[in-house]
Amino acid sequence: MSQSFAMVPQASSPASSGGVSPPVAADVRRRTAMTPDASASARRGLRRKLVGRVCPSAPVARSNGPTARWGQTRPTHRRPVKLSPSLASVGSLFRSCLLALYLFALTLSAQERQGAFIAELTDDDGDQVILMETDWISMRLMPGIGATVINFTFRPTQNDIVDLTQPKNLIGGGGMLQDNVWEQDWRFQELRGKWYDYRITRRGPDEVQVVFETKLDGWIGQKDSGIISKLLQDLKIRRTVTLRQGTPHFLFDVEFLNDTPFAKLPLYWMHNCDRIDATAPDHVFRPSATGINHLPGKGEEFVYNFNHGWSARVSPTRREGVVYLMDYDYVSFLYNNQPNSPYTDEWVYDNFLILNNQPRKTRIHVIPVMGLERVDHATEYFIAQVQPTRQDGRLRIAYKLTSSYEKVRKITLIPTLVHNLLGTPERRDVLAAIEVPSLGIEPHLSEVEFPGDAADPVIVRTKAFIELPDGSQIEREFEHFHTGDYSLGGNILKDLKTPVKLLARTPQNPLIPTPTAAHNVNRTNFNVFGLFGSTSRVLKLEDSFRTIPNLKLDAGYHPGVVVDRNGLTDFPYDYDRLFNYRAIVLNNSVFEVARHIGMSILINYLDRGGGLFYGGGPNTFTGTPGTHPIYSYLPIASAPIDKATLRLNSPLKDHPIFQGINLSDLPYTYYYHAAKFRDQLPSAPKVLLKAGDHPFLVEYSPRPGQRVMILLGLAFGDPADNPGKPPFYDWPEWQKLVANILRYSARDL
Repeated sequence: MSQSFAMVPQASSPASSGGVSPPVAADVRRRTAMTPDASASARRGLRRKLVGRVCPSAPVARSNGPTARWGQTRPTHRRPVKLSPSLASVGSLFRSCLLALYLFALTLSAQERQGAFIAELTDDDGDQVILMETDWISMRLMPGIGATVINFTFRPTQNDIVDLTQPKNLIGGGGMLQDNVWEQDWRFQELRGKWYDYRITRRGPDEVQVVFETKLDGWIGQKDSGIISKLLQDLKIRRTVTLRQGTPHFLFDVEFLNDTPFAKLPLYWMHNCDRIDATAPDHVFRPSATGINHLPGKGEEFVYNFNHGWSARVSPTRREGVVYLMDYDYVSFLYNNQPNSPYTDEWVYDNFLILNNQPRKTRIHVIPVMGLERVDHATEYFIAQVQPTRQDGRLRIAYKLTSSYEKVRKITLIPTLVHNLLGTPERRDVLAAIEVPSLGIEPHLSEVEFPGDAADPVIVRTKAFIELPDGSQIEREFEHFHTGDYSLGGNILKDLKTPVKLLARTPQNPLIPTPTAAHNVNRTNFNVFGLFGSTSRVLKLEDSFRTIPNLKLDAGYHPGVVVDRNGLTDFPYDYDRLFNYRAIVLNNSVFEVARHIGMSILINYLDRGGGLFYGGGPNTFTGTPGTHPIYSYLPIASAPIDKATLRLNSPLKDHPIFQGINLSDLPYTYYYHAAKFRDQLPSAPKVLLKAGDHPFLVEYSPRPGQRVMILLGLAFGDPADNPGKPPFYDWPEWQKLVANILRYSARDL
């Protein structure tokens, strides 16, 4: 069955904008002129007068008089009218009726709609703010603290969801749409509290828009750390905020511009801190391959197995919320702070490569919602709550759908119940179709019943056939894992680690540039790029390389394993630069340090004959091998580290790397990699030098003509504990041997 769930009355759409009108007369414009030199006391007096008025978030006066011009008026600190705590505790139906009557009364007194509005104001603290308003939304942004949204009111709810977070208290992290980079500690971000230049590009009445811009210094770790990353340095961030009259949501575009010679790869970090309910914790909902990750509850703060690009915050008691829709292909993980009372909505982007003079843009849709107690799925066409319940032994599935940012004519839902998940075979039953008419801000309630037996847990798999205004149709599918009465209380088996069943997770598809036919390895010049992890200096690798005549060495530094707030200082992500190197060196560093996009770019270089010098260490072969295809260039399945003083031995003396090397008195290593090669390799690895019975230096050719050199040296142990047994990195022939290894990998030997 299907019925309409009406929370507030729906007004007619304004003909001028073609959008929808909010069910509230919050577009009343009560203008009160103020001169630019109005005193603080006068502003405070006006604030007291405005408290409790019909339109608490209405813009300040625009007067035709000679002393008050556009953008020169002084603001009032408007606070939204809120229902009393006693009303908030009344049952949802009674509360909805009261709100509807209240908003209807406002409608009777509304003045003529005047369209979208924007103004530059100075607040009571003397801070400059940008006021943006439509018939649905009122918000203020502050250029002086990173263009953060410091007030946000969705007019139908009359609730400022940001004010309680005190955005001007920077250490508290309040406010919406805050720029950060994951390479820097959140508390000491260089963008926190930074002034953003801006320009107003559209002034209504159909649309208002403001564009902010700043530039990164590129610090690693924190502002003024002393370490700069070329992957961040001088990267421009351009933020565009757009409000459209008649639409109950807004657009936030982030564009990255690079006018430097070096490619940029920021781990852009979007931080939002808002509070919908002052009396009870808000709830956050994030999609994952094991079901909705819900806090407070059994969810986790970090969500790495996300399977869609959205994050939602809802107050179940107020039935208000906000949904953020972001670009799934570039998300690295979702995050919410504090599991018992989550107060942030955050996510970090990855693989967002910005080449020279090739700007990249991502868009975030911010969608307020009403009438939902939770969010189970969000798309550009609808936002859904899915609630399976059992009544009289029958399973009923209730859907609440509300509008998103794209208009639809009709949606047809076809649910499939997937059950018997703990037994065999798995069963699937297609349920009755549900037709949902054109959506608005008020949720549409529908319900379907499964007449058979289905023990918990179950999966509700829903196909949505979406008819667009032009008559075309598209299809979407989403899944809901319902725990119900299942004894373990989640998507997990009795071993407490294996999921009952993973939900579908579409592979991410970020844009990966491809080299042209003209990109070939430059073997005329001896240019080398090295990515050096920890212990590289002890092994004297850079000193050894620089003994090669006419060598030009570029270097990037990193701890060597993916960790928070330790970004890579440099990497050749653009093909023109990459193919200018004869060889690439990675020492004690996993390929993942260069991110997925870096591995995908680097493998194209290796496939065309680029040399690879790969050094071992505790970060490399001691864990589970990586899954990216680039790991096919390494023949080692595992190489755990063990302690033993072993002498290097059994060199293949005729190999070119030993030319000019005195092998009469070989040195020692105090730790070693117990390396094991993978099975079914395309060619057999050559062990050129051993440590005891274990490989120390390996050559591998995964394809004809390719040269990969693997050095399994470990810079651990104390020479004082091994008298008369000098370590290999102090061996007089060491630097010459290392130089020869690089020359061979670069086809110079």
